[in-house]
Amino acid sequence: MEKKSARANNAFLLGSLILIVLILLVVVLFVFMSFRIYEKKDIQSGVHYDITINESATGHPISMYLNDSLLFQGTPGTPMTICVDRFAPESSLLVVDGETDVVSILSLPEKTSRVTVDKDSLSCYSDGRRDGISIPR
Repeated sequence: MEKKSARANNAFLLGSLILIVLILLVVVLFVFMSFRIYEKKDIQSGVHYDITINESATGHPISMYLNDSLLFQGTPGTPMTICVDRFAPESSLLVVDGETDVVSILSLPEKTSRVTVDKDSLSCYSDGRRDGISIPR
């Protein structure tokens, strides 16, 4: 009788061992897959924004922020272009009119784009597509 129960115990232990090994393999597989997905979500290199201040905005005090970083503050005398690399997954350009303290916000795309700042409008060009907002008076 003892031989039968010992054989049953050995079979139970072997089945439990196989189940534990399979569970550990599945956990390792999911951890590996999550690390690969995390690597793919890194910020793309080479993506940049060309922010141009046109002639209509020269001579007026403005401040420009990309997310929470100050890019420019002052009164541009001539049209100028600022080239900025993308450093966050989601970026917004904030333009503050120094005379009226009106804030204009433009969500920037994930691709390289050209942004134009005028006195009356703020627009973004990316792959031939134009997004823009008007600065309220």
